[in-house]
Amino acid sequence: MTNGKMRILFNLAGDRNKASSRVRGYWIGEALEELGHRVSYAHVNSKADYLRLTARIARHDVVIFQKSYSRYHPAILRLARAAGKRVFFDIDDAPSRVGNPRVERTARWMMRNCHGVLAGSSALVRVAREEHDRVHFVPSGIRLENYVVQPVDTHDPARVCLGWIGNGAHYADDILGILTEPLRKVAADRPLTLRIVGANGEQRLHTAFDGIPGLTAEVIDGVDWSSPAAISDAVAPFDIGLYPLFAGPFNDYKCGFKALEYMATGIPVLASDAANHAEIVEEGVSGHLLRSPEDWVRALSELAGNTAKRRAMGAAGRKIVEDRFDTRRIAADLEGILSDGR
Repeated sequence: MTNGKMRILFNLAGDRNKASSRVRGYWIGEALEELGHRVSYAHVNSKADYLRLTARIARHDVVIFQKSYSRYHPAILRLARAAGKRVFFDIDDAPSRVGNPRVERTARWMMRNCHGVLAGSSALVRVAREEHDRVHFVPSGIRLENYVVQPVDTHDPARVCLGWIGNGAHYADDILGILTEPLRKVAADRPLTLRIVGANGEQRLHTAFDGIPGLTAEVIDGVDWSSPAAISDAVAPFDIGLYPLFAGPFNDYKCGFKALEYMATGIPVLASDAANHAEIVEEGVSGHLLRSPEDWVRALSELAGNTAKRRAMGAAGRKIVEDRFDTRRIAADLEGILSDGR
């Protein structure tokens, strides 16, 4: 470390096309660079990559292991600590979607043996505190310049666009199980467009809504997630952002990034009252938190028929993101955590 400036290495789960690595790695790293630190990035796909990672650790002061669960990561963490590096473990999901016991054991070992854990939700903070006494709540954030607030007068007031963005291969059950019947009921009274961005080849999402009278479905398989403009362009037609999510052993640890994306573009959020959504979406201010099919019908009908309310909720959501979830604010807080290891 030179003149208080750190050399930081993010060992990420993927490249910029992987949401968690883009949001909690590259975006935060870029904000740390603006603060004067030197930041590097790595993600491993082969044994040779692991060898290169061990060599790169020597040139850094701080190493952040993001969701690092392979059998090699504990040895690399030991090496980093033996070399005097400050080591942190970053987590924004339950370790395994399918409850793989080996992955979960490795995750807990990594948490126990680092200098501190960076957890993306209060539920993950509670899990991490079972393994370590230095657990820091570090929310996922938004790089605000990547998200453009769209003027509402450019949208068709006669046909409200409901939007969803993400990885449809992981969320198809939530989308179909929660939204199908409420959409059928609301579309019977007013014309709606449902725009799904990121179906990722999930055929059910391409066909499930075709037969609903009054509903037009637009399904986009994928976008260039690494492009700042691509996401903002994909979300631009949305009037209301949808975040259906069943409670469960994996979803309960989600960090609500989808809600933040909607809010950053100035649109209201309709979200299941699950995971950490209540920590992000202020009920009646930036959107609604919903528990039953009847809740979804009421909220969809209310917002679809009220442009002024959508505009007010969208503005409130954007302000919340600016005040609490801007990556520059998060990076400034993280700077203090990384610099003293506490």
